[in-house]
Amino acid sequence: MALGFAAARYRREQRAAEAVRKRAKFPLNACTAGIYGSDALCGTYEVPEDHATKGGRTVGLNIVVLPAHSPVPAPDPVFWLHGGPGAAATDLARGGRGGLLENVRDTRDLVYVDQRGTGGSNPLHCDFNDDPNDLAAFFGELFPLDRVRACRQKLEKVANLKLYTTPIAMDDLDEVREALGYDKINLVGGSYGTFAAQIFMRRHSEHVRTAFLAGVAPPNIKQPLLFPRAAQLALDEMFKDCAADADCLTRFPSIKQEFEKVLARFDNGPVSVELLDPRNKERVQIKLPRGNFVERLRLELYTTASARLVPYVIHRAYEGDYVPFEALAVNPSFAGGVARGMYMTVTCSEGVPFITEADVARETKNTFVGEYRVRVHMEACKEWPRGDIPKDYTELVKSDLPVLMISGEADGASPPWYGEAAVMNFPKGRQVKIPHYGHQTDGACVAGMFKVFIEKGSAEGIDTSCAMEMRRPPFASELPKQLALR
Repeated sequence: MALGFAAARYRREQRAAEAVRKRAKFPLNACTAGIYGSDALCGTYEVPEDHATKGGRTVGLNIVVLPAHSPVPAPDPVFWLHGGPGAAATDLARGGRGGLLENVRDTRDLVYVDQRGTGGSNPLHCDFNDDPNDLAAFFGELFPLDRVRACRQKLEKVANLKLYTTPIAMDDLDEVREALGYDKINLVGGSYGTFAAQIFMRRHSEHVRTAFLAGVAPPNIKQPLLFPRAAQLALDEMFKDCAADADCLTRFPSIKQEFEKVLARFDNGPVSVELLDPRNKERVQIKLPRGNFVERLRLELYTTASARLVPYVIHRAYEGDYVPFEALAVNPSFAGGVARGMYMTVTCSEGVPFITEADVARETKNTFVGEYRVRVHMEACKEWPRGDIPKDYTELVKSDLPVLMISGEADGASPPWYGEAAVMNFPKGRQVKIPHYGHQTDGACVAGMFKVFIEKGSAEGIDTSCAMEMRRPPFASELPKQLALR
């Protein structure tokens, strides 16, 4: 019986894969066994690096398609747009499961395209002191200019860095859509992927059926300008929820005051801290700058899953133990999965040029992150080639397409006010704000809303009541064993 079921499933998978192959205008083959699942298809679609000239260097876009389970799938697949900028879309398909998208695979093909400069699409990788084995550099100043210059010089040998912007990448994506034989597609984006999705909507709206945006980042975010206030929101929400949680309040009754005292230690410059060398667990002393300390905490405040550890980390730092802070920062390094070169081109072309001094003063005032993160990023961009971006680029996208937005009220990267502004320009759009939720897409509530939205093709009438029942995961009293360095 079991063998018969397995054989039937295999035949069904092969029929679905063959249907996708026949429709495509370029070769798609079974992926390497075990990486994306038994029925996954992999391929490379060549696009000109410079769409304007159509000649010269090409970029092979790395593509994974997970065929729909249905023998008669809906004609409109789901395309995933990943975050960063600089993360690889195909990472979400590993193991044969499509993450959030798996919830609609019964009826629709799932398509993952590594954006040019990421993943398997001429990845623009380089090192900005991202190796935690070199603790002094890893916990040093951010965006070291010597590293930025070295990165640029290395990558200019394999890419015209001006040509790795979001608009060009979205034109790539539309070519892939057409080459796979699809007319309309459903866009699903997380974080920077929501930014990219809106640029696609601006440029190719006739080929979009719906857009699902989680952690909404519209074109006016001016990355990295959005980070200080977003992190402050997440920190304030974390303090508030800790105070309302009996266990957290008991363990960390003065956590807010302890954090202020930890920050005050940096008033006279970098603080000498004792850490553990990840390679041999020997104790080492390093000088930790304030900018690096708050940046590492900022990243941990993105999601409630990692923010649950922050009170413990702050408390241990207050008591002079920075090893828990180190453990959270190096497991894994945030930059490890991001193509730094692509990240620089996008932010230095589409964000930094639009930042004014008034913006910096307004967006960093009364935040624990302060001006440093924005300032050093802006300085680094002086060393980087800038793509061709129009002056009106940061205007909000306007569209009558069905749009469903998910905004976490504790989102440490793209807070709800960005979605509030964006949805005003989408007459068929809807924003769902979720309490105690961060920069994430996990949980049955969001998955359920997403599935109904894709099936209906409309944001109207979707039951969002589960959002009001969302709760943070319990705050931690120690680091999980898999993170502990000792």
